[in-house]
Order: sequence, then structure tokens, then C-alpha cells
Amino acid sequence: MKKLTDLQRQSVGSKAYNLHLMKKQGLVVPAFSVFSFDLFDRSDTHTFLMEQQTAYHTGKYTLDELSQRLQQEFKAKFLQEDFTAIHEFKKLASGKHTYSVRSSANVEDDVSASFAGQFSTRLFVEADDLVDAVEETLLSLYQPAALSYYFENGFSLETVQLHVILQNMIAGTLSGVYFTANPQGLLNEQLIVVGEGVGSGIVEDKVDTTMVTIHPDDQLSYFETAGASPILTEKQQADLEEMAKNVTELFGLRMDIEFTFLNGQLYVLQARPITKMPTDPVIILDNSNIVESYPGTTTPLTFSFIQEAYGSIFRGLAKRMLKNDTQTLRSFEPTFQNMIAQVNSRVYYQITNWYKLLQLLPFSKQIIPIWQDMLGVQTTDVSATTVKISRSTRLKIIGRIIKSFIQAPRSMKKLDSDFEMISEKFDQIYTKEASFEELHQLFEQIKRQVLEQWDITLINDLYAFVYTGVLKKFCSPEEVQAEIAGIEQIESMKPVIELNKVIYTIQEDGNSDYRKKIETLSLELAADFIDTDVHPITQDIRLFIHRFGDRAPEELKLETATFRSQPSSLIQLIQQQLGLPPSAVHTNTKANSVSKSRNPLVNWLKKQAMTGIKYRESSRLNRTRIYGMMRLLFVTMGEHLVKEKRLEKSEDVFYLTMTELFELAGHQDLSNMQMEIKKRQHKRSVDQQLPAFSRLIYAGSIFEKYPQNINHQKIASTDQQDFQGIGCSKGVVRGQVLVVEDIQAVNFQQSHDKIIVTKMTDPGWVYLLTQSKGIIAEKGSLLSHTAIISRELGIPSVVNVKQATQQLKTGEWIEINGQTGLIKRLEDENDYS
Repeated sequence: MKKLTDLQRQSVGSKAYNLHLMKKQGLVVPAFSVFSFDLFDRSDTHTFLMEQQTAYHTGKYTLDELSQRLQQEFKAKFLQEDFTAIHEFKKLASGKHTYSVRSSANVEDDVSASFAGQFSTRLFVEADDLVDAVEETLLSLYQPAALSYYFENGFSLETVQLHVILQNMIAGTLSGVYFTANPQGLLNEQLIVVGEGVGSGIVEDKVDTTMVTIHPDDQLSYFETAGASPILTEKQQADLEEMAKNVTELFGLRMDIEFTFLNGQLYVLQARPITKMPTDPVIILDNSNIVESYPGTTTPLTFSFIQEAYGSIFRGLAKRMLKNDTQTLRSFEPTFQNMIAQVNSRVYYQITNWYKLLQLLPFSKQIIPIWQDMLGVQTTDVSATTVKISRSTRLKIIGRIIKSFIQAPRSMKKLDSDFEMISEKFDQIYTKEASFEELHQLFEQIKRQVLEQWDITLINDLYAFVYTGVLKKFCSPEEVQAEIAGIEQIESMKPVIELNKVIYTIQEDGNSDYRKKIETLSLELAADFIDTDVHPITQDIRLFIHRFGDRAPEELKLETATFRSQPSSLIQLIQQQLGLPPSAVHTNTKANSVSKSRNPLVNWLKKQAMTGIKYRESSRLNRTRIYGMMRLLFVTMGEHLVKEKRLEKSEDVFYLTMTELFELAGHQDLSNMQMEIKKRQHKRSVDQQLPAFSRLIYAGSIFEKYPQNINHQKIASTDQQDFQGIGCSKGVVRGQVLVVEDIQAVNFQQSHDKIIVTKMTDPGWVYLLTQSKGIIAEKGSLLSHTAIISRELGIPSVVNVKQATQQLKTGEWIEINGQTGLIKRLEDENDYS
């Protein structure tokens, strides 16, 4: 054996070389030395390995027999090594040290194959035991699990070599792993899994762990505890984030870093790429601008409605540009259907799809930066693939868009006029007594009439954005902002102005009796009062509700209670306003004035920009009124279902999608859906505890979080049908349970096609798991052996499921979702409820 001083990746393996680089960079790495084996340089060793692999592949040996043969041979070869370098290492050690003995194989810690947990690691090794620990590490190169891994990943035995790392043992009091990307495929999310003691206790699921989720760009994080798991101090988390930043600067963005704390000092133990991460496609979700319309969490009904609305509007825009080019339109259909996405009840733009459509526009390279600036998109990289269309088609698009652009003010004026007719028609047709079918027909009619022409608002947005963007090149930002602020008051201030007029009238001396009536009005009686009272001021209140009753905070969320749907809230607001002195109520506002420029071009640009902004504001108010109509229809549908005893409360309708509502409304029994509604309500309440991240970058597919212990720990009850854990490996499967208390008592036939339920696993379970459909463990985290092995094998896994081995029985049918961590009991294999 030799102690190596010139460390190169190709000569010592990634694990040792990465330690060397981190130490060189200034990270605190426990002192270590790397040793090589002479036996790997011998030609007879290579010949022997090739012969043994050939024998195995021709059926001469089983995997276990091959392992025994190789370990026997290398045990003999190891005894022929010269241990002088190890003995010298022991002599140089000062004080009473113990050591960790780790592998550094040339195939280990690679992006495509980590070999995590496959080779032996010995901790707290005394100096006199180093040779034995080194031998154990060497022989682990040929244990059955490692051999199986080689062959699955296409490695030949003679190409696999191992070096050994002897490192000062740090008996940390707090240890864990830092993932600089979520291994399930969320690229801009970082995870820390931490527990008390040294790392082996965490990986082997012997201690409770806390998972910290970090979004560096937003500087937001939260943590989930389990049992008595520790909570990182602010300094510890800050030290870890700084360490991770340094490591990613060295090796790249997607790293798996082991660490430990001792006496306040952070030590880096090893760093390797995260393996088996999804790659394509990359899906970018961004809440720039849309968070203003849909802040916080939203319900399924709201999302299903706006998803269809966005799809229809952008489909209309594409039709405006492409006309009869049906083939290109069909190719964009998946894009239309995914303009937005919902993750943990929050709404995001699927911004890559926006860029894809924006690239159809003429001068898109100039327009997209303006669009980003106007919508406040912070990350301006355009990741969408370039849209390929013929030159003749692009020329036609240019002509059509320029024509629509020029006609935008006239088209918006017509849209305003048409909307007034739609609104009047709605008021004439809608009644609370209308049947469910009539309400549905009215919904479809309004949706069709509105969405068929609403794409012109996108052209007008472009009109406003472009002229404002160009104006910013000629005027100071302050001047442009003043112009915009003045225009916004046209529509945005109208509801405030009109309500203040009502309040001012109530405060007049001649209306003291009416004021007293309003001030003492019970909120429970407010709706009836507004409907029936004939006083002129009450008529003004009714008119205000008719015109502005849908304008409220979070007004585009259908579940939001507005003045129209909940008039008592308006009375409550008026009562509160009446408690203010009269001077606090204003009946008019004054728009900001801007001096006229001497430059005719600037004045013209201002006029165009203000025209576009004016119509943008009017369309926003009209959009609010559309949502008010839809809200009224859906609430009335919900009230009908309550009367028919098919929903418990009318508000439950918001936890159905539109498809579910229209399809299920005709059924007599909604009891199963009522259970689903309760689950969705609970999920939304949990989602509300999560921070609102501004951007989510997924690889492969979008997935949601199912946090359990942000503020509390949930303990499963013995009679529940569903169980929740931490999903660690994607996939959904159904199968029969096999509860494993003792792995030694289980064979392959028993585990074949079963879902294994156990307390914990170790790397030796890889054989059993290759036969199984999935794995459930009572303990675990994203870095436990259960998670590591299942991800490598591509089978679903759920960990941290309390009392799983007690509540689930061998032979019963279940469904597990390795992404969400949800486990469902089934009646049998054909149960699809």
C-alpha cells in the first residue's frame, strides 16, 4: 500500500479528490490521508477478475458464489500488501485519535451512479484496528449488493478499483446531509436533513430527523420536525448555507454534502453529485404579476376556471395570429392547456409556455424584455425553445398583429360596450330560483361570449406595454410613473370614490335617523335590509353593489367573499367608516398632472400609452365583474346542492373542479366526494403554512409538497384509511402488503410483487427490494437507505410513516404514491374508489 500525496481525480476517485479540493478551498474538512492498493496494479488481478465475471455471466456462479469467490481471493491478496505506510501513519498520529475509514472507488460518487451505501465505512476505528478496517473496506468492493450494482450500470470488474481514506473521526453532536437541489427534481430548492449524533445514526434511521427546506433566491425557509428531532439555530443554518454555496461553486449546482457540527464548528465530511435526478423537461413556474391576482392559496374551482380561461384566451390570440393554420394551432394545444399551474394551492405562470407564444410575435426579441419589465419578471432568461414557423407564415403574423395592434383602442372600446350588454343580459336572466341546468347553461353562455373576444385584452396589454416601454426611453421614470398613476385612478379609484359618496351622504345632518339605523344594524340582517329597504341611500348602496360589489381584495379568487356575495361585509365596512370623523371621508380625487412636453413625439407616445393603460384598467374591472358573475352562479349551484343534501355547505362547491361540479351535480350521492372535499380543505389549510416561493424550477415533472410537521406532529390513528409519510421516490403502485419484521426470515418468492412494510432498511435490502413493488418504512428521510435504494431502483417509497408495521397487515391491498407520500387502504386489487 502507498500513501498518496499527488491527488488527482482519475487516480484516487471522486470522493477523495473532492475532499482535497474542499480543503484547498478553505472549507473545514477533518484531516485525512489517501492510500492505494498495490494489488490493483498487478496483471494477474485483472486476469482473475475478467475470468470470474465471464464465469458468472455464463452461469457458472450465482451472485452470492461470485461474491464469496472474489472476497476469498482478495482477502489473500490483501495479506500480501506492504502495510508500512499504514504503520507510519499510526506513528505520526498525535494524541488519542479514532478514525473513520472510507472508500474512494473510481466508480463512486459519479453523476450517473453514486454507489451510496454500497461500500463499507467504519467509524471510531482505533489506530491498532486500522488494518482490519481497511481490509473490510476493500472486501466490500465485492459484496453482492455492489456486484449487482456494477452489472446493472454496465461496469466490468477489472475496471473497478478502490482507494481508502483514513480520516480523523469527528464525533459530531449534530450531523446531516445538505442537498443543494431537491433530489425529486425541484432544482432551485435546497434541503437539509439533520439529526443528533454522527451521520450513521441518521442514514440508518436510528434518530429522529428534521428537514429544512430553503429557497435561496427568496431567502425563505421552513422546517419539518419528527419526534424529538433537533432544530437548527440561525447561525448553524447560516453556516450551512455558506458552506453549500462554496461547495456548489467548486463542483456545480446539484450536490449531496455530508456534514457534522462539533463544539460549534462545521465540518464537511464529503460531497458528491446528486444522482438519479430527473433531467428533461425543465418546467419553470413564476408568480410574477399573477401573484397580485391570486395571492395566497386558491381552491380547486378557482384554478380550474382560470386554467380554462387562460387556455381559451391564448388559444384565441393564436387563432388571431395564425388564422387557418390548423396544424400549427394543434401543435400549440398542450401549451394552451398549461399556461398556468397550481402547486400547493398557489397559482403560477408556466412561464416557458408564455415565452413560447410570445416568440410568435413580430420583434419578439425586443418585446419580451419590455413584457418582463412590465410584469416584474425578476429572472429574465428566456428558456423556451425557439418556435419554428415558415417565413411566409411569420410575415402573415406580422401583418395581422400590426393590424390588431393599431386597432386595439377601437377593439377595446367595442369590448367594453359588448360587456355592458353581457352584464345586462346576465342581470335579466339570473335568478336564485333557476335550476342547476339553467345556471350551467348561463355559465357556458357567458363564458363563451366573453372568452371568444377576450384575447384582444392581451393585444391591448401589449399596446400599453410597448408604448410605455418606448416612452421610458424618452422620459424620466418619475414622469412616466406619474402618467400611469393618473390613468390608473380612472377605474381603480371609482369604487372608493362612490363608496365615500355614500358614506358622506349618511353623515349629513338630515340623515341622522338613517345613520343610526345603519350603525345599529345587525350583520345577520344586513342582506335582507339591503334587499328590501326603500330609503334612497339604501338604493345607492344597492347600485354600488351592482357596479362595484365584486371589487374586493383577492377578487379573482372565486372563494373570496365580496360585497355582492356577502353584503354584510359592506355594511360592516360602512359602520367602521362612520366611526371616523367626516374629514376622513373624501368624495373626489385628483389625478396627477404632468406638464406637456415640447416634443410632439413624446406627447404622442404619452397619449398612446395612456390610452392602452386606460383600457387595461377598464378590462380589469370588467374581468372582476365576470368573476363576480361566475362566483354568483357557483355559489347558487352550491346552495342548490345543499338543499338537495348533496353538499354540506354551499362553500364546499369551491373545493370541486368545474368538471367535477358539472358531472357530479347530476348524481344523487356525493358522499365520497364530500370526503374528498374535506381532504382538500385540510390540504389547503396545510399549504397555507408553506412560504410563497416566487419561482419553482422543476426537472421532469411538477410535484407538490405534503408537509406534516411544520408546527405540529401528526400521529396516525389505528382506524384511519389513509396514511401520510414523506415521499422519497416517484411512482404510484397498488399491491399486497408484506410486513417484514425480520429480513432473514423472508425469501424472494414472498416479496415478489409485494409492497414491503418495515421499520427501516439497510443496503442489504437491495435484493429484496428488486422483487418488490414498493417500500414503506416507519423511519426515514430523504437520505435514509430506504430512500437511496428505492430511488436507485426506481420503485416508489414512502418513509416516516408512524406505526406502519402495526396498522398495515400482510396480505391487505394498498396504494402508495412515492411522490406525495400518500398511502391508501383498498378493499381489494380492483378497488378504484
